[in-house]
Amino acid sequence: MKKVLLFVFALALGWGVQAQCPLQQAVDFNTTDCHGTPVHLFDILDGGQYVLIDFFFTTCGPCQQVTPYVAESYYAFGCNKHDVFYMEISDRNNDAQCQAWVENYGIEYPTIGTSGGGNSICNTYGIGYFPTIILIAPDRSILINDLWPIANAQTIITALENQGVQQHSCDEPTYEETLTFNTDTLWVSLMQDATPLTIFNHTAEPEIHLNKITIDDGDWFFFTYENQQISLGEDFDITIAQGDSIQLDIWMNIYNKDTIYPTLYFENTLETVQLVTAFDWTSSVQVSENQAMILRPNPANDFVTLTGEDLGTVRIFNILGQKVDELKAAGNELQINTTHYSNGIYFVKTGETALRFVVTH
Repeated sequence: MKKVLLFVFALALGWGVQAQCPLQQAVDFNTTDCHGTPVHLFDILDGGQYVLIDFFFTTCGPCQQVTPYVAESYYAFGCNKHDVFYMEISDRNNDAQCQAWVENYGIEYPTIGTSGGGNSICNTYGIGYFPTIILIAPDRSILINDLWPIANAQTIITALENQGVQQHSCDEPTYEETLTFNTDTLWVSLMQDATPLTIFNHTAEPEIHLNKITIDDGDWFFFTYENQQISLGEDFDITIAQGDSIQLDIWMNIYNKDTIYPTLYFENTLETVQLVTAFDWTSSVQVSENQAMILRPNPANDFVTLTGEDLGTVRIFNILGQKVDELKAAGNELQINTTHYSNGIYFVKTGETALRFVVTH
């Protein structure tokens, strides 16, 4: 009789009897999933997305039954690109076990195991039964403390829609509720040329009003817009209509410093946007459209190949202007291993030519 009771108790741990997160507000965590991809909860929430967390472990029978439904609903809501961001967290499985689980169930959203502190996160959220699925709102309140029972994917879809989460296609373009930036210069020299900065309104707002630009480093700074000079910290009103863009030219005098990496703060009616830039006293490296040099593939995963005449010494810089690699080309082609690069924008510089490429693992 005791064996039977022990079996029933163990089954209850899997089936989620009274499985409920006791918290009302989310607690932040900053970790990596089983593939080494960074996951920062509050960054996701602050970006305007809801977060669905599936607390599980790989040998949990109910978890195995429910996971295909969770994965199906993930596709219904746009593959982490739109209203909601999915992740799953195990309190007892290492990266290798999580990777096998991901491959078996075709999971495309982050899976966090013990290597990423999954056990600590489960303890913080008071998770004692599995699976436990919770939904966190962008304001960090926990809207669903336990979604159970789950008969099919529609159970999850309906529950999230009742909280205001909308379905989207995974192929549907995403528009973040923020301004986006594009600059064609990596560095700016002392008053020799300006950084052309294009600001897009890719939001749902009919128009955004840019009100002020401030900076956290640098001795002297101004920008021009439509031939008008505007100083650092000066109040102004530039309107950017939905789908439109404006261009600013940014100038910097850094006096006796060799190189600085200031953050510009763009105050506007939506939110304050930060942009890290690099200003160099001695050199102005333009992103070139030099047709004699080619970078392929772009975006890159494990490698990118640079071809051109007399390449010589090739240097790689990240978006902050920091050198991450220096290589010597033997001829007119150089293959650059990018497996150890973090995802992001990089620049290849040889001579006075710089080409931009993107790494996405």
